[in-house]
Amino acid sequence: MQHRRPPLAAALALVLALTLWGQAAQAQSLVLSNLVVDNQSGVLAARFGVGMDSLAEVTDALQSGVTLALTCKGKLVRQGGLFSSPQVAEATMVSRLKYDSLTKEYTLTVPGREAPLKNARLDELLRAGWESLSLELGAWKLLERGKQYTLTLDIRLHQVDIPNWFRRTLFFWAWDVAPQASYQLHFKY
Repeated sequence: MQHRRPPLAAALALVLALTLWGQAAQAQSLVLSNLVVDNQSGVLAARFGVGMDSLAEVTDALQSGVTLALTCKGKLVRQGGLFSSPQVAEATMVSRLKYDSLTKEYTLTVPGREAPLKNARLDELLRAGWESLSLELGAWKLLERGKQYTLTLDIRLHQVDIPNWFRRTLFFWAWDVAPQASYQLHFKY
């Protein structure tokens, strides 16, 4: 005589597995810190830091040979106008992260730094490289006194160096390691 599991127990086990898997996938997120607009020698710059809640997925991806990029896109618009707000400035910055399996070190390139940063500990490397980033948006004189502005900063951690034929074959695949995050800062100059 064959003993069968009740369908209810199998369904509950499946729901529990999917719930735990969904929570693990959502645990990875990008966190922004200290977003400010600054005048650095006449240059309008957004200064900020980027961190992550968990490094498990990033570590797994890097150690399996994937190269990751942190892409930061900043857009500054002047508030006003009835239907639209004129864009004042826009800039993009890309920082690359990879793992060298021979030296057992992580390597991080950050725009504005001559040499890449290296460390065997990923958390220390990211703290040193991404704790204080600067995105130059243009000349400070672009700002007009007495006007309201909004700085929008989109940050994304994604896989790079994926062959086009592979990307086209899996066009439905998400290449982001963490969901894109968007932040806004409203200020008056």
